[in-house]
Amino acid sequence: MAPSLHIVMPAHNEGAVIAKVIGRIQDNFPNAHVIVVNDGSSDNTAEEALRSGAYTITLPFNCGYGVALQTGLLHVYRCGASVVVTMDADGQHEPETIRRLMEPVANGAADVSLGSRFLPASVTYRVPALRRITATCLAKLLSLLSGQQFTDTTTGFQCLNRKALRLLTSLKDFPERAPDADLILYLVMQGLRVREVPVTMHADQGGQSMHGPIKSLLYVPNMCTSILSVLLGYAGSHK
Repeated sequence: MAPSLHIVMPAHNEGAVIAKVIGRIQDNFPNAHVIVVNDGSSDNTAEEALRSGAYTITLPFNCGYGVALQTGLLHVYRCGASVVVTMDADGQHEPETIRRLMEPVANGAADVSLGSRFLPASVTYRVPALRRITATCLAKLLSLLSGQQFTDTTTGFQCLNRKALRLLTSLKDFPERAPDADLILYLVMQGLRVREVPVTMHADQGGQSMHGPIKSLLYVPNMCTSILSVLLGYAGSHK
């Protein structure tokens, strides 16, 4: 276990489960640096994270997942992190599968690895039909645009090396709400090697999902607009 491993967890109102998640990470990776970005929670998320030994950054109000994620990435980049794992604070992502997620990055086969729910060897919960259809359609679109096969573009369970971290922290237009397929496409178009690995995922064990009805309805058009922005930005930089 390399001492330079940093684990970034955006968190909003996950006080009921976050201590358990951090504890399981520490059981498996006692030398890891766990960074919780408390996204303006109205419950005891920050207190539970601090009590569990995580370095905790608290945003003044709820800024959205993308802002919280970028805040954590900027922090670990400035700390000199060489390997970063991003994961949810709601218990969805299985800490025991972090090693599998890290393997392609650790052995130099990839710059970024994505934990997929939909590979044959994955173990996952019953994904709601509408969410699975949305994920499938976006995966097909990303596969078409990137020229490589993807199955799960909405995963927040990822591992990044220093090169990928530098690219993401220097991105001026980091998505504020739900960075998913757009950032994956950006990394591929920048020449980074992105791989998927099968992981274990559970249903959200927290009290509040970030995928409410209205957000889910707006997700696809917002993501398509963001993907188009990535494509236009790439075309403009290669004129």
